[in-house]
Amino acid sequence: MKGNTFVIMLLTFALIFGATLWYFQNYAYYEKNDINEIKVTSIKTGFEVDVELDEIKSINSVTSPLKFRSCLKISSAALKKIDDYLIYQNGTPLRAPSWFKCFNVKNITNDLQSGKAVAYLSKANIEYGIDRVLAIYPGGLAYAWHQINSCGSAAFSGETLPTDCPSNESE
Repeated sequence: MKGNTFVIMLLTFALIFGATLWYFQNYAYYEKNDINEIKVTSIKTGFEVDVELDEIKSINSVTSPLKFRSCLKISSAALKKIDDYLIYQNGTPLRAPSWFKCFNVKNITNDLQSGKAVAYLSKANIEYGIDRVLAIYPGGLAYAWHQINSCGSAAFSGETLPTDCPSNESE
């Protein structure tokens, strides 16, 4: 085999492999969620309460709990109860696939840092070590995602768990 043929075959393989990998990372495992409700944790009771929604677009993947993303419009009735919701410290959304246009991670992150939006705990340990976080804007626009909490960070890196972590049923 000549060197040129080998190089062409190698580049072709790399191109096909790269395109396949890109497809699987951005499209293959994502599915639209059929959820029509979201909950938020009450600061008064510590329990989750339903948040009334006017609109929701949501995606998820069975391959990772961190791939959940939602774009929401919260009802005005739910916005009136916002002072009852538990604020989530250090809410940091993760990047969504480029085709899920409503979820702009840069804008959400900047708005959380500037105070234009506030992050609230939707559900702690939706899966062990993973919290569902809800960023809400004053006009009712909201975004939800899953984020690793301190227990998950310690567990996934093999460190000693903080004392306030719940038991992990999977162990």
